[in-house]
Amino acid sequence: MPRRARNDRLRALLTTAQWSYDNLARTVNMAGAESGLRLRYDRTAVAHWLSGSCPRAEVVLLIAEVLTRRLGRPVTRTELGFAVTMAEEEAAGSAGALTVLADLVRTDLSVVGRGRLARSVYRLDVLAVPMWPERAAEDRRHDRPTWRTSGTVGMAQHMVRVFAAANHQFGSGHARTALTTYLADDILPQLAGGNSDADHHELLGSVLDLTLLTGFACFDSNEHGLGQQYYRIALDLAVLILDPVRYAIVLRALSLQACHLGHGTAALGLALAALTVGDRHVEPHTSAFLHAQVSLSYAVLGRSQAALAAHQRARENLRRATGARPVFGSYNRGELNYHAASIHVFDGDIAGAVTALRRALRHYPPGERRSLALTLAELAERQLDLGLLSRACTVTHRFLDVYPGLRSGRVTAALEDLRKRLQTFGRHPEARVLIQRCAAVHGPAPMAQAFDPATRRA
Repeated sequence: MPRRARNDRLRALLTTAQWSYDNLARTVNMAGAESGLRLRYDRTAVAHWLSGSCPRAEVVLLIAEVLTRRLGRPVTRTELGFAVTMAEEEAAGSAGALTVLADLVRTDLSVVGRGRLARSVYRLDVLAVPMWPERAAEDRRHDRPTWRTSGTVGMAQHMVRVFAAANHQFGSGHARTALTTYLADDILPQLAGGNSDADHHELLGSVLDLTLLTGFACFDSNEHGLGQQYYRIALDLAVLILDPVRYAIVLRALSLQACHLGHGTAALGLALAALTVGDRHVEPHTSAFLHAQVSLSYAVLGRSQAALAAHQRARENLRRATGARPVFGSYNRGELNYHAASIHVFDGDIAGAVTALRRALRHYPPGERRSLALTLAELAERQLDLGLLSRACTVTHRFLDVYPGLRSGRVTAALEDLRKRLQTFGRHPEARVLIQRCAAVHGPAPMAQAFDPATRRA
């Protein structure tokens, strides 16, 4: 049996990174959690890699990602020294966004492809986003005629609203396959037809909206690497159709995901870029939406004064907002108070967070059941932090009243977190009853997480 060659390339990278075997194993496990992978590597596994063994393909990608973050430069798979044929294809820069999207949704609809994509690695280098072509946008806006569009466009825009409403009401797990199928079989083929310029442009806008929704569905399912891929395609489409508002909204989505995973510096850069490009083009609802993400990003970094200032601007914009809220980029008083609670949590003011969360519960629109559930779970967690067991039990019962019918990885993770916290109070009669009720509704264990609960609401 031939002896395996030592992996001196990986050994050299570890030396450059000033990492021990334990450091590499631990960071790979943490990065895997971002993509929903339950990994338990230790220094022994790293020793095997250095001796010439090869981990599975998605782990090679994780090793490249964590070393990229550590060294501050891209680390390619070739540099790692593993002789492996990668199953995960890179989105070729020369390919158009629509081609990449068509390939992605087709793979996402297959049983084998779906499982592979769900394990996609979340990558910080993907957050180096394209600059906004400002002059082109100005030219396009001045030259654009007043367009009249066809019934096909109207149907696509209606379906965007239907999928978005279902997402808020029931969680993104219910219509995920239907959404992807609609993109693949109904809307993308329409773009190949002989549409007018007006129809083609508006259909591209609907494709962007549906791609953004699909990315959020992955985010809500804790499939962060795949969600990131959909978000980046949506961003490329926004540049293609020269739409600064959609561009800003997609950047905001990327920023929220980075916050959720604890990458505060990247999140703040994205949030500020979204505000810079989008704020002068949007109405007050969406301006509040963008400022709120800047606020949350500052809070994640511990910059509480800057967070409060941005939050106040979000509050002022929301106060000025009138009329119907847009499908994307909308904001409401429930979200405003939830984000205020997040700032309090990062600042160590748990009592202030509880007060803000209680206000948030009074202001969510009736259709936003997932937001309501996540806020109830967060309130119960913070009440437990304060030792208010009886109140936390009451709130958790309300959470369990809302829970049935919701299919959301984040909501399931919130249930699991509450169940574990309550088990430490197992001798208390109220907690014992509640633990039994949690067990009765509890499904499969959620994927491993690597984020702060204060950022799990969108």
